Amino acid sequence: MAVSLKVLLIEDSEDDALLLLRELRRGGYDPTYERVDTAEAMEAMLGERDWDIVISDHSMPAFSSSAALRLLRSKGFVDTPFIIVSGRIVEDVAVAAMKAGAQDYLMKDNLARLNTAIERELREAEGRRERRRAEEELKVSETRFRLMIDQSPLSIQIFAPDGRTLRVNHAWERLWGATLDQIPDYNVLRDRQLVEKGVMSYIERGFAGKTAAIPPVRYEPSETIPGVSDVPGRWVRAFIYPVKDAGGAVQEIVLVHEDITERMEAEEKRRKAEEKYRSIFDNAVEGIFQTSVEGRFLTANPALARMFGSDSPEELLESVSSIGDDLYVDAERRAEFDRLIRRDGLVSGFEAQMNRSDGSTMWASISASAVRDADGAVVGFEGTMEDVTRRKQAEQALQEIREAERRRIARELHDIVLQDLTYTLQSMQVLRRISGGGDEETERWIAALKRSVGGLRDAIYDLRLESAREKPLVRSLESIVELNRQLAPEREYELVVHQGFPDSLAGPAALEVVRVVQEALTNVRRHSGASRATVTLERRGEEALVEVEDDGRGLGAETVPGMGLTGMRERALALDGELEVESAEGAGTRVRLRVGLAVLMREGTEYTRA
Repeated sequence: MAVSLKVLLIEDSEDDALLLLRELRRGGYDPTYERVDTAEAMEAMLGERDWDIVISDHSMPAFSSSAALRLLRSKGFVDTPFIIVSGRIVEDVAVAAMKAGAQDYLMKDNLARLNTAIERELREAEGRRERRRAEEELKVSETRFRLMIDQSPLSIQIFAPDGRTLRVNHAWERLWGATLDQIPDYNVLRDRQLVEKGVMSYIERGFAGKTAAIPPVRYEPSETIPGVSDVPGRWVRAFIYPVKDAGGAVQEIVLVHEDITERMEAEEKRRKAEEKYRSIFDNAVEGIFQTSVEGRFLTANPALARMFGSDSPEELLESVSSIGDDLYVDAERRAEFDRLIRRDGLVSGFEAQMNRSDGSTMWASISASAVRDADGAVVGFEGTMEDVTRRKQAEQALQEIREAERRRIARELHDIVLQDLTYTLQSMQVLRRISGGGDEETERWIAALKRSVGGLRDAIYDLRLESAREKPLVRSLESIVELNRQLAPEREYELVVHQGFPDSLAGPAALEVVRVVQEALTNVRRHSGASRATVTLERRGEEALVEVEDDGRGLGAETVPGMGLTGMRERALALDGELEVESAEGAGTRVRLRVGLAVLMREGTEYTRA
């Protein structure tokens, strides 16, 4: 069977072109060709389609092979073979053409090597394309690895086998107060502090090709790291491991630090509290308390009194008759505190908004345990309280930064990585069609690319969904519907909000509703074959009704529910709501969620699937 071949002929002689085509057919090719003899005509043909090979005469009245080669490469056809077939060409000109990028040259009166040269150059061109694709994939992989390292919350430091620091991430810079260009002379194998603290033996194991877990140590960076000054010592727990090549030789050594300063300092505080309880109680910067189960303070230290705006612990005890009624901004949070501590015996880091005596509010973080009598009955609570108002404000500011970063990552993944993968997939599919079908290996590559494109789209989808946490429910669903339009432009999506539906619902419960809708629309996009999908929001009495309806193929009577439907039911259960699914084969699907408005208006509660 003849092999199809798309040939762009740069030739001013029609007779010579026919001779070339005859030779190609004799060599087993079925050529599809265009003949041009000017730069303008060649440029037009390059824009019209892709070409397997370009064959050019050397010298023509209005054109030349060197000009044609420059034009071909300037248009981005860097891998397309270019062969010169000329009636006359001196050797030094031919050599110059080869240096400029031509793959071969032949004389018109001797075309015996033509088909052999074409076969060779097509094979080598495919090899060049494969290498280019591999290089691009490697770049993408390296970019992802760099992002993973740079965005890790753990401090990461990478060394050369001789001990020089090659790279650090942002968490390392924050932890040690320096950047890589500030520590050009630092060599971990010459760090005397690591020797003094007994850590060097673990470091040397990593450089010898073995992994090692380094026990907690307090490290003073300003003592041994050049360029680091005025940075307080930090307690760290570290892990070191080597990166080896295929032959087992150590290429790099990775050191990961976990900052455990706060934990170690907390342990130190507890130790001192046991030694000098009364002194710490009176002078502690955090509030310390004991309360009755009814909600009255039994004891309080000065720090707790100041936290609530009282001049003394005695004034605080007199002014507060009910902690739940007088101090908690949201009485339900006090009830939740009571429920958790009775169930688990303690709470840690329980956060609630509190009233102060001057009318202002603050955010407090409470750690407490239940006090029981000899029979095991709860008779009171004791613990500590910390004013975390500034931290909460900082977290809110950080949330905006993270949201912007998520949007940037989603945008870059969509606009760069996804587009490159899609282009590669489409190119391989086109090549498969051109060649009349791919081999088994090519089919596996195409299948892998399809999975990658689908997975990447879902990752972008999830990244964009995270922004729904801080948005009202209606706006979040607008974003989700718009995102599905972008992911599946062949399908119509509509959001219908009935009059009377609250437009300010937000928070963890509302986010769970968004996730149910997201899962339903994902099922529509992936499995339904629908041409349209409608999301409807409606208020019915004290309930919110959320529906997702499509006109797809529906579910058969024997269809087994998948993880998506199971997850939606679990989320509905966590919201004390009801999920109904109506579907018939060939008649579309309707997913209906009913949730109490009181649940959706509740703030500060995280919902997890059962």
